Amino acid sequence: MLCGIMLLSVHNSDPAAAGTQRKVILFVWDGLRPDSVTPKTTPNLWGMSQGGVFFHKNHSTYPTFTMMNSASINTGDFPGKSGFYGNWVWLGPNTLQGKDFSNRPVHFSQPVFTEDWNILTSLNAYYSGHLFLVTRLLEAAQAKGLKTCIVGKSGAAFMFDLTRAGCGIDENMAFPEPLAAELQNNGYPLPENTPVMWPGIKLGANNGRPTASGAKSFLSDGVTLDPTAGTTSIFYSADLYMLDTYLNYILPNKDPDLSVIWFRDPDSTEHLYGPGSAACTDSLAGMDAMLGRMLTRLKALGIYDNTDIMVVSDHGHSSVAGDVSLFPLRDIRSGAAVTTGANPVGGYSVSGDVRLAQLLTDNGIAANVYDGSGCIKDPVMSGMLPQGARVYPTLTDTEGTVCGKGPGYQYNTRSFVVPAPPPEDAVVIAANGGSDYLYVANKNVNTVKGIVSFLQSREEFGAIFVDDSYGAVRGTFKMSTVNLEMTGRNPDIIVSYNYNENAAVQGMKGTEYESMLGNRGMHGSFSPVDVHNTLIASGPDFKSGFHDHVPSGNIDVAPTIAHLLSLNLPNTDGRVLYEAIKNSRTRVWVTLPRSVLTSGPVKGLTFYKPTAIMNANCMIDHGKSSYKTELVTSTVKDSTGKSVTYFDYAKALRQ
Repeated sequence: MLCGIMLLSVHNSDPAAAGTQRKVILFVWDGLRPDSVTPKTTPNLWGMSQGGVFFHKNHSTYPTFTMMNSASINTGDFPGKSGFYGNWVWLGPNTLQGKDFSNRPVHFSQPVFTEDWNILTSLNAYYSGHLFLVTRLLEAAQAKGLKTCIVGKSGAAFMFDLTRAGCGIDENMAFPEPLAAELQNNGYPLPENTPVMWPGIKLGANNGRPTASGAKSFLSDGVTLDPTAGTTSIFYSADLYMLDTYLNYILPNKDPDLSVIWFRDPDSTEHLYGPGSAACTDSLAGMDAMLGRMLTRLKALGIYDNTDIMVVSDHGHSSVAGDVSLFPLRDIRSGAAVTTGANPVGGYSVSGDVRLAQLLTDNGIAANVYDGSGCIKDPVMSGMLPQGARVYPTLTDTEGTVCGKGPGYQYNTRSFVVPAPPPEDAVVIAANGGSDYLYVANKNVNTVKGIVSFLQSREEFGAIFVDDSYGAVRGTFKMSTVNLEMTGRNPDIIVSYNYNENAAVQGMKGTEYESMLGNRGMHGSFSPVDVHNTLIASGPDFKSGFHDHVPSGNIDVAPTIAHLLSLNLPNTDGRVLYEAIKNSRTRVWVTLPRSVLTSGPVKGLTFYKPTAIMNANCMIDHGKSSYKTELVTSTVKDSTGKSVTYFDYAKALRQ
């Protein structure tokens, strides 16, 4: 017997058959939480959600990173099929070298950050033109002869048109070269790094830096971000420049059939100051104003009624914070976080950052652990205990020999740069934020199991996924369980940092630990707050005033657009969102609204609170000795025979 929701309508119209090529704009608001869409802060998007289709149960792909989800939105596939892993990845011991978007040398012996057109181009060459093992959405559109355009955030937007077969402008370049020249000739400034892609382009004396961001606000220590001083988005002017270039020149002159616009707000502002900050509210208002600007322009050009618009976020967003019973929220006064006292409602986080490389090394789990970063100064977010003591005490490099930044430099964790060549038993961590990737160079199963056991014992870590080749490792799931297994490309271990979906900072629920990056907001974990992201659709092919409570995901965006444009994008992991499309005869139902998978338990463990680097008796969480992981899923099927399972969240249970 089928349970859940069943939807039925009539026949799907084909706009191309009527002689008019349908237009589609995919507008990505990076890091947009569904609960941030409100009539007060985002009236244009709210209006679209009420007048079009609001997908109430949309899912980000885990790990809930930008580039991982750019790949899923781009292809309709999970990483186990697309072959792409991000944001930070490690290629293993090699001598590959390249350049970044600003022409600085990049050594791929270290973990590399993929939000960069030049890095992506190098990676694509490394994989002999097969960075993706499946067809991309814009690739399918271009094969049909449609015109495409990408706009916006470095890396995330560019990845849609990896081979530059269409046109585009992002924070660091414009392509193809004739478009960059046209823009210049028509009085438009260019992103200042455009000559890196096109050496023949010379910037004019008055070009300026149109995609430069504003200055960040810090506490008096110079490294801890200050949400009380930073109250506006520092990225709005750059996004507005790119949008206006698209709306005023590219759209009327290049007439793209399929456009991907990806802006870094609210995500980048959430990273800086947290999802509950005044600056985040400002970034949301700015994004909404740009949406209104776009709608007005589409109407002025006479193409609004022929344009389907999908607004999606790559993931949700959480506040970086540890367990508030261990790390109380604090006031910020005179440019510093107070060292004692607590403000559980109006206070700010003083915890959540974790240096896994140091934990593994100092606790003797592995001898040669690296993460590609040097010394880090992080005196507040690395953990301030109730009486002001620090989890990672501040140290001084008296002689300048530890950090290489001169005598007297203060730091909280030492350097873990990968040596050249790395030892055969190296463990390399790609520190990604809400989850970390661990690469075990010699593939030693005992090393893997030892690391897993340590992660299970430390309460700042959550669900763990292990390469299938190691067999069943108790308390974990195989990577294939969540479509993460791609032999030769996936890490050996992926660990989600622990989270509390109900804890709040500045009124926004959802906290998590993160890699030591100094942020106040983060994503990437398997928290339901990070997984539950935004998807809204409006236009001539979508239903009006429809609230879709059928589970959906970022993997469904590409197949749905491909359906609307009659593109060949076969065998995707995702499905066409038939229930949201006007006049569709395809039935859709929920076969399993909630299914819980449980890993085998691990018993007899000692659990340690994350209150110091080295495990000690004073850190033991007494009364608990058993560890297991729960993975919650939901499954949807349609009358074409397509069945899709979505991953709602995964949580480590210590009892």
